[in-house]
Amino acid sequence: MKKNLNLMMMAVAVLSLSSCLVSKKKFDEQVALADKYKAEKQDCNDKLNAANATIDDLNKQIANLSAEIQKWKDMNASLEDKNKRLSALKNESDAICQKVKEQLDQITNSSAAEKDKLMRQLAEKEKELIAKAAELDKLGRELNDRDAKLREMESLIARKDSAVQALKNKMLEALKGFNAGDLTVYEKDGKIYVALSDKLLFTSGSYAVEPRGKDALKKIAEVLNKQPDISIMVEGHTDNKPYISSTSGPVNSNWDLSVMRASSVTKLLVDENKLDAKRVTPAGRGQYFPVESNDNPEGRSKNRRIDIVLEPDMKGIMNILNGTN
Repeated sequence: MKKNLNLMMMAVAVLSLSSCLVSKKKFDEQVALADKYKAEKQDCNDKLNAANATIDDLNKQIANLSAEIQKWKDMNASLEDKNKRLSALKNESDAICQKVKEQLDQITNSSAAEKDKLMRQLAEKEKELIAKAAELDKLGRELNDRDAKLREMESLIARKDSAVQALKNKMLEALKGFNAGDLTVYEKDGKIYVALSDKLLFTSGSYAVEPRGKDALKKIAEVLNKQPDISIMVEGHTDNKPYISSTSGPVNSNWDLSVMRASSVTKLLVDENKLDAKRVTPAGRGQYFPVESNDNPEGRSKNRRIDIVLEPDMKGIMNILNGTN
């Protein structure tokens, strides 16, 4: 019996040793997975910082553009004042010419001294006329140049607005099979927003895109692949409910979740739908840009979304503002 007892103890020891080995292997796998998630999180944070810098730069460009347009309007008003001044100069010149003509008529009946005096006066008046004519010509050229630039800028802005409306119509047509509660397409500040609900794209707390969400992204990409001059920003948004993580993965806050979701959508657009990666910028906005109040379930549902922001190329307008062709 003592022999059997020893055999049983040896078996228990072997089983315990095997269990420890399996547990260490799983532990190593978890450590490797955590390192991978940390690296992805760092990559997403780097992209977020770059995207936020790009957004700040674009906002500065928009502010500069608005200021420059106002400057052109002010310059146009100034040119109208100069045009009035030109008319006044012309009237003044006509009056001088008439006076000179009258003085010439007097020359034939005046004395030599008087004639000499009148000739000197005539020479001075001629100098005045030449100077005023030069000023008139300079002002006329400035007016024509500025008017041409203003017309060109207005034409480019009109073409941009037309392109934005055409893009909106194409998106609405491509996505007409989806429910209004799942996505919306609207225009704001000269850009097109395609807002996709989290219910269409993800399960709760996840950043893996669901099949129906992939279908919507495919239709969006089909339109954008035919519009190479459109820049694309993919923004992830959440509500203000604190994110509670059940694991030690890369998502530990609403901001993390918004970054990972924006990154997942961007990768699908680029890797599976062949959008040029240079055109697409992912950005995590977290809870800080709500479209509705977070005080009720309906508002929070609308705030949990992915915004795909589309903006036509503004290179032509910027070239005019910078004085280049």
